[in-house]
Amino acid sequence: MTLTPSHIEFENFCNQLIGFTITKVEYSEIDYEPTRAIPYYPTQFQNLHSVDFSIFLHTDKNNLIEIYWDGQFFEYGIGVKLDEKSDFSGFITWDVSESELWKKFIGTTITDIKISWVRVNSNEQKSGKKESFIYPQDISLMFTNHKKVFISAAGFLEEGDSEVYGMLDNLSVTDNEYLARQVKMIT
Repeated sequence: MTLTPSHIEFENFCNQLIGFTITKVEYSEIDYEPTRAIPYYPTQFQNLHSVDFSIFLHTDKNNLIEIYWDGQFFEYGIGVKLDEKSDFSGFITWDVSESELWKKFIGTTITDIKISWVRVNSNEQKSGKKESFIYPQDISLMFTNHKKVFISAAGFLEEGDSEVYGMLDNLSVTDNEYLARQVKMIT
């Protein structure tokens, strides 16, 4: 698979996150129940969360990293922002810093980032136009404690599903590589 200059630019942008120390983690979800705040990110799997659209990583230098589903390369890929305003509004934010998934990463520093690029082919029914896209399907972050977080632009279609599906406006996140492979977050 040949990456274009814009793919390389995205990788270089992501690599600048190396060296940031995480102090707080938040998820952003659609506010489904405005009169009664309920988190919807837990799943049937321990330490696997399903997030509507954004994960915010706060740093010790007051930087804000946003990992979200994005359409830069293809409609349902991973996007990353640094110190930029989120494109989303009307959401509720949950502090998940003390969750089993994230508490081991608080106070640790990002040491490496890996992006998984995927090729998808589309075929427009009416015109017959065929296109091919290469987009970031998932990202893994390695930290100074030698642990990883896996974030994929994928989600469960139904509660109780045993695997996630790509091409959804959702993020799946876990620190368990075996589980990430089992539910098809990563390959």
